[in-house]
Amino acid sequence: MPGLGGLTLAQSLRSQGIDFEIFERDEGPQARVQGWAVALQWSALSSPTKKKKTYPLTVTSLGSSLIFARSCRRKLRHSNQRVFLPDNQSRTAQANMYDAYTGKSIMAERGIAFTAGAFIRVNRAKFRKLLLTDLPVKWNHKFLHYEIMDTGDVRAFFEGGITSTGSVLVGADGLRSRVRNTMYQSNPPALNIVPTGIIVGEVTLNREQWERQAKLARSFHVCIAKGFLLFTGLKAYSDDLSEGNFYWLYFFPEQKPATSWIKTASKEELLAFTKEAIKDIRPEFREIVELQTPERMGQPFVMYDHVPEMCPAGPVTLIGDAIHPMTPLRGEGANNAMRDSIELGWKLGEAMRAGSSLPHALRAYEADMVPRATTSVIGSREAALLLER
Repeated sequence: MPGLGGLTLAQSLRSQGIDFEIFERDEGPQARVQGWAVALQWSALSSPTKKKKTYPLTVTSLGSSLIFARSCRRKLRHSNQRVFLPDNQSRTAQANMYDAYTGKSIMAERGIAFTAGAFIRVNRAKFRKLLLTDLPVKWNHKFLHYEIMDTGDVRAFFEGGITSTGSVLVGADGLRSRVRNTMYQSNPPALNIVPTGIIVGEVTLNREQWERQAKLARSFHVCIAKGFLLFTGLKAYSDDLSEGNFYWLYFFPEQKPATSWIKTASKEELLAFTKEAIKDIRPEFREIVELQTPERMGQPFVMYDHVPEMCPAGPVTLIGDAIHPMTPLRGEGANNAMRDSIELGWKLGEAMRAGSSLPHALRAYEADMVPRATTSVIGSREAALLLER
């Protein structure tokens, strides 16, 4: 069930020589769209200071020669994201936040700078492809439930009568986790619906147009206005840089987003609503929406979150959205999922090398994860609720 978190865990186990199986419900790696982009934040992904010397798999060594080795830094720098640049090569910040009406940089006024060293922002689909390197994924396996055996092992059941038995089961199966559903006997704690509406679009810009966006920020920028927030981000450039593919998200207060009018509105209605809502902000911020065509409007989605808790005793645990979904407003969801995987992978490795209890290793991972992810869940929720003020 490999999103970024599941794949990171698999690479962690592979790097330690630990046997594993990885199952995915999709028919293949190209079965569905993998989202837009993700900012890999060094502070969120790095191991705690006291453990930096002992973790073999951190944000700077993930998969050794795979992701963040020097060769792959070059690969990311020259990939279609083209956003990882040394500070001395650009006068534009990697990311920025603006007052939508005055055009002033809120970050500059507060003395904050998102420089190249703060994070790498990568195309999610390309990053996922890199993480899939040398992983024996079993595609088209739809998980049904699991059972804990008398031996203490756990058996996973899939459609078609397929089963697999192992010492540990990790649910990396996202917001609607079936592993979590089984863990709580089909009655898991309810997810919290965040009272925010989201309208999304994707636009291809010519070079003149994307260069104007790049002057605002090389990777992404956020416009803060009265009662709404407009996020604009880079997805990818064409190889010859003649075009840039960008996406935008319009966030606004909506008390019942699951039943809101935006769920049934046409693409034309969604675009018209957004254009009307942002008509008073500065033209450089409106441009991305004004260039939008109805055909490439995305499907509005509902944001859910959940404060994580310790899992029940036994050989099963959860990572990422399966245990701590959060809003995207602080960009910490994927980072937390990957850090879950880095820390869980190492704790499992330590336990196996010491011949100690694997379920105890799962609880040790959760004890570290719960307070860390709780801070991110609550902070991300508060960022969404600020729209109401």
